[in-house]
Amino acid sequence: MQSPNRRTFLRQSSSLALASLLPSSIYQGMPFAKTVKAKVHVNFEKPIGKIEPEIYGQFIEYLGRAITGGVVDAKTSQVRKDVLEKIKRLQTPLLRFPGGTVTKIYHWQDGIGPKNLRPIRPNLIWGGEESNQFGTNEFIDYCRTLKTDPFLVVNMNTGTPEEASNWVEYCNGSGNTSFASLRKKHGYPQAHKVKYWGLGNEESAVPDTGRLQDPNKYVEIAWQYAKLMKLQDPNISLVLAGGDTKWNEILLKELHPIADYISLHYYANSKKGQPASLFAHIATFEKEIVATKKQIHDLAPEKVENFNRWYRFPPRKKALKIALDEWGIWENEGKGAYNLEVTYQWFHALGVAGFLNIFQRQADIVGMATWAQTVNVLAPIMTNEKESICQTVFYPLELYRKYCKGTSITTEVESPALEQSGAENLGILDTSASYDEDNKTLTLAIVNRHPDLAVETEIDFPVAKSLKIFEKHELTASSYTAANTLEKPSQNVVNYQHQNINAAISSITLAPASITLLRFK
Repeated sequence: MQSPNRRTFLRQSSSLALASLLPSSIYQGMPFAKTVKAKVHVNFEKPIGKIEPEIYGQFIEYLGRAITGGVVDAKTSQVRKDVLEKIKRLQTPLLRFPGGTVTKIYHWQDGIGPKNLRPIRPNLIWGGEESNQFGTNEFIDYCRTLKTDPFLVVNMNTGTPEEASNWVEYCNGSGNTSFASLRKKHGYPQAHKVKYWGLGNEESAVPDTGRLQDPNKYVEIAWQYAKLMKLQDPNISLVLAGGDTKWNEILLKELHPIADYISLHYYANSKKGQPASLFAHIATFEKEIVATKKQIHDLAPEKVENFNRWYRFPPRKKALKIALDEWGIWENEGKGAYNLEVTYQWFHALGVAGFLNIFQRQADIVGMATWAQTVNVLAPIMTNEKESICQTVFYPLELYRKYCKGTSITTEVESPALEQSGAENLGILDTSASYDEDNKTLTLAIVNRHPDLAVETEIDFPVAKSLKIFEKHELTASSYTAANTLEKPSQNVVNYQHQNINAAISSITLAPASITLLRFK
């Protein structure tokens, strides 16, 4: 885990050529008015773990305009092509559906078959009505168009284990059984092969409509769901609905042999008038991940032993990991349903990069993550009836997904304190690093969280002395509070700069409030 104040740095080899990169063209090549110094140490001798592609997932739910009016046109129920093209840019490998809290009332058979025969149901969770025009097969089609894996969450409250098992059969059955045949009748002769299945959502939440707020009761019911679902398809991966420490302890003890993941949900926000307080809130999440990692290591052996063969399906094959299947930034001043249509400013984008750095620093335990959500609701993409825009948070999601992959490498940082209201205990810089074996490329991600200070940053590679930077990718904006809006859809406040460098370096000047990816061969 990164610590902004650690002093364990090796001296830079004198054989590295000193070269500072010029500021990006948006600063017209002029020196920054205020600069401070920092160091980043990249330790190749401390690989953390594989960065699972699934950490770059997305989430859609029957909530407000997330699906109807977002993913699909509200009047025609047809997929919105402008939105689809933007989601394609995110290259998301995983899409979670249909919720979320709404899974507690969702019955999957409402959303299959002829559209004119599908029932309109009240959305008892989020309000309004759902026409069920975007159901299982429409979701699968959407995933296939995006070249992403589907992730379905079953109803453990108003549904039954048999209903969930039938859904697995409908999606993954290849024979002539009842629900597999029904899927074929609906025009899908080939099985959907849905791998990821969530056993409920936030079942510990007392205010929700659920019935499993006692962890022991959840364990009892989850076992039955898991058995019937695994008997339909023993190759599916199951995600437990995680909660607080005590809740997770009971789930891990009792369910670890059959579960591939346990979920954590986390939404960060800022204090009013203190944008940088968002970064402190995000930093707290890393502590929660680390605590859950210890629980997993203590309670869920990496290899399952003595699994009773009379279950008639195998135990999990790999070590149990964390699924961050709802994460994001939830400010309380949005519009729309439950004020969830939030306008994201540039400091929120810096926060997203901070989240993604955490996922890389904890790559040995984080197995998947899905940003909540995708369109209109706490979303990187916003729409009205005619247009759609990419919010500021879209751009770090797009950039990291494209370049940060492979094996996570330890980084250590020495930087001055951020000294912004609400974030006094944080350093200015936040970092992660990844090594892509296929392309022999190291990607160093650095976030300068300070709104005004440029940071002259020394970069230390104690093992690999001959690395050359060949690309620099930089995201900046005019201010912390700059935002893209539907009122000015053609105006993008996010500046993206790409430079080809091809030179050995030992330092770089990072622009204020910037996200920088340096790629080395």
